[in-house]
Amino acid sequence: MCGQNKVICIAGKNQCAIDALKYVVKKFKKKYKILALPNINDNGVNSWQKSFKKYCTNNKITITKLKNLYKIKNLYFFSLEFESILKVNKFKSKNLFNIHFSVLPKYRGCHTNYFQILKGERVSGVTLHIIDKGIDTGSIIDVAKFMINKNDTAFENYLKLLNKSSYLFKKNIKKILENKFKLKKQNLIKGSYYSRKSVNYKKLTNIKKLKHNLKTHNKIRSLIFPPFQLPIYNGKKIKKSIYRNKKIYLIT
Repeated sequence: MCGQNKVICIAGKNQCAIDALKYVVKKFKKKYKILALPNINDNGVNSWQKSFKKYCTNNKITITKLKNLYKIKNLYFFSLEFESILKVNKFKSKNLFNIHFSVLPKYRGCHTNYFQILKGERVSGVTLHIIDKGIDTGSIIDVAKFMINKNDTAFENYLKLLNKSSYLFKKNIKKILENKFKLKKQNLIKGSYYSRKSVNYKKLTNIKKLKHNLKTHNKIRSLIFPPFQLPIYNGKKIKKSIYRNKKIYLIT
């Protein structure tokens, strides 16, 4: 597929990708061809999150392949939890954008939500940025921040990240399509990066000693993500950790 028609492609998974797709279909389908690119492991079945692929199929949205996008000159590509690393040099278009689940340049790469909770960050957020040759290193268009409650679990924080990503997308897409956005270069020296292999959750979930301090509390709540795992203490799965008056209270 080539030609001069303008194309918007939403790539990724979960509610944030669905919300973005709904929005572009509603607002821009008259002027743009709309495509979707689900993650490779999306089998079209709903789980704890709705399947992006299933939503596209049910709503007759054209699902494309990554290689088909390379030759589209007038492409606007938006990644919302898209799990493949793009090779930007293969694209004819330079309009490649990503919404990353951290306040960049902090927590580039993977496991962003886990590390934010583990390290006791008080502010979380999502960043809309240009996709370049690096991993989450592109110049920033906009950021949406929110406060993290000291007892929020990783799962609770992730749901907030999903909501904020939808908000950030809707806020900025018109500016992007009209080329009316400004860029801010990242200061990578002040940032951090974690690879996909940097965390093995199975090896972390067994809490052997319960030390009543904030560090232990943060470790426990960073692992509370019911769709995938729960930390275990004394043989019981922990659903919530409450830190109050320098003491940890576990809900199992």
